[in-house]
Amino acid sequence: MRIFPFRFLLVLATFSSGWEALSAKESSSPAGEAVSRAIPLIEKSVLAYVEKRDCFSCHHQALAMMALGRSRDFGLKVAQDSIATQVKFSLDYFGGRSKLLLQGKGVPGGPYNAGYALTSLSAAGEPADEVTQSLVRYLLKSQKKDGSWKIINHRPPIEDSHFAATALSYRGLQAYGGTDERQGAMAKALQWMKEFPPSSTEDHAFKLLGLHWGGVPKAGQAGEASRALLALQREDNGWGQLPDMASDAYATSLALFALKESGVPQPVPKAISLGEKWLLDNQLKDGSWLVKTRSKPIQKPLDSEFPHGKDQFISIAATCWAVMALAPD
Repeated sequence: MRIFPFRFLLVLATFSSGWEALSAKESSSPAGEAVSRAIPLIEKSVLAYVEKRDCFSCHHQALAMMALGRSRDFGLKVAQDSIATQVKFSLDYFGGRSKLLLQGKGVPGGPYNAGYALTSLSAAGEPADEVTQSLVRYLLKSQKKDGSWKIINHRPPIEDSHFAATALSYRGLQAYGGTDERQGAMAKALQWMKEFPPSSTEDHAFKLLGLHWGGVPKAGQAGEASRALLALQREDNGWGQLPDMASDAYATSLALFALKESGVPQPVPKAISLGEKWLLDNQLKDGSWLVKTRSKPIQKPLDSEFPHGKDQFISIAATCWAVMALAPD
C-alpha cells in the first residue's frame, strides 16, 4: 500500500474544500504577515528545546512540525533545518524505544503522544520507516475495546481530551498504517467519535477533525460537529477552552483550524472571518500569542527561549495552532 504524507493529503483537502494555498507573495496579507512574524519564534524555541531536553513533546515537536510543515507547504519562508532537526529528534527518541513500542509500552504521554508524533511526522513529509511502524504497533496495542484511545496524564488543555487522543491516533494510522488490523482499528475509532458526546472545545474540535479525516460527509455528522463547534464561539468572536473560561488564543486557533481543515463553504462565513480577526487583534508585538497555563507542572521548569515564562509551553502550542489556522487564505 502506498502511504501518502500528511502534506499531500492536506493539499488534496485544500483544493476540495475551496481553500487556495497561501503563496509567498500572499504573505503580505494581514494573516500572512502574522504567520511570518510567528515562525521565527517557533523555530528559535524548538531548536533550544532539543538542546536542553531529551523527551518528545507535543508542544515543541509535534505542533511545531505541523505548523512549520504547513507554512512551508503554503509557500511561506521556513528554515528547512528547523523541521529536519525536529524530525531527527523525534525519530531518535522513539527509535530508542522500539522494543517497548512493539509491546504497547514506552510512550510516557500515552496514545495521544504517539498519535501526535505520527501526525506531525507526516506533516513534515517523513516517509514510513521502522520507527513509524513501531508507533503504529503501539497504537494498535493500546486501543480500548470501545474503539477510543485514552489520555493517561491529564494536563489541560493539550493533554486532556480523549477525542484528541482518538482523532490523532486515527490520523497517525491513516498516514502510516497499512494492514487489515489497522482498518479495523480505524473503523472502531471512527464509530466511537461518531457516538461519544464532546464537552470541551478541545473535544469538539478534535471530534470534527476526526470525522473529517474519516471521510464523514459534511451533510451528515461532520456538519453537525462543525455547527456545534461554531455554536461555542463567544460574543467577542473567540473561543474559550471551557464554558466558564474566557476566549483565548489556544482554543480559538484550534477551533478555527478544525473548521477550516474540515472544509468551509464559499463565501467564507462571517464567523470564521471574525474569529481570524480575533487572532490578529490578539497577537503580541513579538509575534506570539499568550495563553495562561492551567496545568500543574510535573517536570522541572525549562526555558525554551519562547516568551511568557511559566506560560511558554501552552503559549507556543497556541502560537503553532494560530499559524495553522491563519496559513490558508
